[in-house]
Amino acid sequence: MKKITTLSAILFINSLVFSQQVGDGYALGIIPDFSVALKTGIYNGHSGSTVGITPDVSNPWQHLFVMRHIDPNNNYQLQMASSFNSNDRLFFRKIADNNNTAWIELATRGTNTFTGDQIINGKVGIGTAVPSAFLEVYSPNIEVGKNDTQKWSSRNTEYNLKLQTIWNEHGINQEFVQRYDGVDYASLSFFAGKVGIGTSTPDSKLAVNGTIHSKEVKVDMNGWPDYVFKKEYNIPTLTEVEDHIVKKGHLENIPSEEEVLKNGINLGEMNAKLLQKIEELTLYLIEQNKSIENLVKENKFQNNEILNLKRKLLSN
Repeated sequence: MKKITTLSAILFINSLVFSQQVGDGYALGIIPDFSVALKTGIYNGHSGSTVGITPDVSNPWQHLFVMRHIDPNNNYQLQMASSFNSNDRLFFRKIADNNNTAWIELATRGTNTFTGDQIINGKVGIGTAVPSAFLEVYSPNIEVGKNDTQKWSSRNTEYNLKLQTIWNEHGINQEFVQRYDGVDYASLSFFAGKVGIGTSTPDSKLAVNGTIHSKEVKVDMNGWPDYVFKKEYNIPTLTEVEDHIVKKGHLENIPSEEEVLKNGINLGEMNAKLLQKIEELTLYLIEQNKSIENLVKENKFQNNEILNLKRKLLSN
């Protein structure tokens, strides 16, 4: 019984030491400046009469909690403040000899501005209360920090999203974006004014490493080979065409298999070259048809001459 009484007394004394009320339990009043050397306590301020209050003046009245250093000669304070609004934005700052008066906003509701690196060891959900990936977003609008790689999911689909800022030798900002769909790098990249799909190093305004499915493709051209039909065009003879094929193994002005495998083809340029060969082939066919018609006429004439000779022989 004696041990129980002694223990109760110790607990009662501890409660008196560590559970103390600040003053009468109410704020110490309205003060003119939150940034001066204040004692530990709870204060009120007003945007119209108090200096050094937080940037949030949605409500002119503000609470201030101060924890002061034990040495009265040192103005080291931990301050926390907020307006009178219900569940409003929360700010804090640590004053050291009056050389720090900037308020730092905690992660609260409303618009928050953070300075410096923010490190989160865990999952972040935007638009969802139970994130299943490092970053889970249920919104079409998302901006992830540059020079960072994050695994994120949208509508239950997981990706690796990499946003990177690259500066070239001229100081021009070049954005690079890459997405990994769990199977292959289905990359979408923006690099120095170029767009790449399926490639992180686009070599033209639009570079696609894969199949393009489109209803229509329009190519602007600088010329078209209708010059083949002009009188001044010197069409090569079939003998010349044959000689070129024997020596080179392909038609003149048409790239070889080796060149195509190495460099690919320019779609518009190749269509124009093929049309040139079609038009030349058309001229060959026209000439051939004329030759055939002449042969037919000549053959008919010769047949008539033979018939005439037979008639004369028979009449004699």
